[in-house]
Amino acid sequence: MPILNNSVVLSEEAQDLIQVKIHTEGFSHENWGDDDLLPVRREIREFYRNAQRLVCVYCLGPVSNRSAAGAPIEHIVPKSQHLGFMFEPKNLCVICPDCNEYKSKRETLADPVLVASRVNYPNNSSFFRIVHPHFDDYEDHIVKCERLYVECSDKGGYTIYACNLNRFFRRFGRCEELVNDVALVQQSERFYDEGVVDLQS
Repeated sequence: MPILNNSVVLSEEAQDLIQVKIHTEGFSHENWGDDDLLPVRREIREFYRNAQRLVCVYCLGPVSNRSAAGAPIEHIVPKSQHLGFMFEPKNLCVICPDCNEYKSKRETLADPVLVASRVNYPNNSSFFRIVHPHFDDYEDHIVKCERLYVECSDKGGYTIYACNLNRFFRRFGRCEELVNDVALVQQSERFYDEGVVDLQS
């Protein structure tokens, strides 16, 4: 089951603010942080904090309960490259600050040129190269044990890369604090050797 089964439904006030904003001359992705959109961002952040139970959709680590900086709103498809999806509910969630910094504006669409001609947001998993919290089952793509992330699919691999999910490993190397699960390490090595993951073991 995807991490997110519901998308934010914005209040009429928020929708009115958005309509005014997007019809303002010179509107761009840089307007996302404008003061007049603060109530919109607040609604979005609070909805996804609750829907995600304060868990980052990429690393499964915590997002903050109170601090806005500790729970940045994520545009799964980057708003700088796909402005039309900036306020699309299925393009939004909250993530931890580290995943936000690492992922930044990396392209997440499998075929950006194809999607560029669309008015509506893609509505299924096949359009995305990243594990999409509204469409994908996380466990089908990534196995997490302690602080180690193992890819089970190309999407899982791209997500691990884009968000640098193995950042602890990159900083501290292989150590007891990272993982004590020999079976997981063997599973990881088998995946890299054979491209197969046995989720039952």
